[in-house]
Amino acid sequence: MKQGPKPDLQSPTLAVPKNMSSREIDQFLTCGRVGRLGLILPEGEPYIIPVGYGYSEGKIFFHTCSEGLKMEILQANPNVCFEVDESISDCSLAKSVVIFGRAEIIADKKEMIPYLEKLITKYRVPVTFGEYMRKGNRDVQEELEQVRICLITPQKVTGYKFVRKNGNF
Repeated sequence: MKQGPKPDLQSPTLAVPKNMSSREIDQFLTCGRVGRLGLILPEGEPYIIPVGYGYSEGKIFFHTCSEGLKMEILQANPNVCFEVDESISDCSLAKSVVIFGRAEIIADKKEMIPYLEKLITKYRVPVTFGEYMRKGNRDVQEELEQVRICLITPQKVTGYKFVRKNGNF
């Protein structure tokens, strides 16, 4: 295979990778809107799902249905990978954080509510779980039966940012 020209490493427009600090990773995960959950199907094939998520006390969490393929996979194998990224349109500035960890499924209703409140605050409005659920005459007990919280405890975290070499970002 013929190789193309080598990149000009002195070019001011070349984006080079840099490690993100722990503080940058925490801030990035706190502000991110969508993450990608990586799982392994029982047949050994990879399976990736985008999820809205929260980040608190160094852990990722998201809500999911109490039944379905995602729950079956998580119950069979709690080892997961979680990724969040962003980039500007010309890719001269990009960030990516990858978390390798173990997922814990929370089914206890009282234990789920603080996580659900954090997700409601992030994606909807800053109100308590009770206030949110009273709107629209929702059946709180029935909805809590159908939802679970998945809490990911990181075992390894990597974070990279790609910035133009001249540092204009």
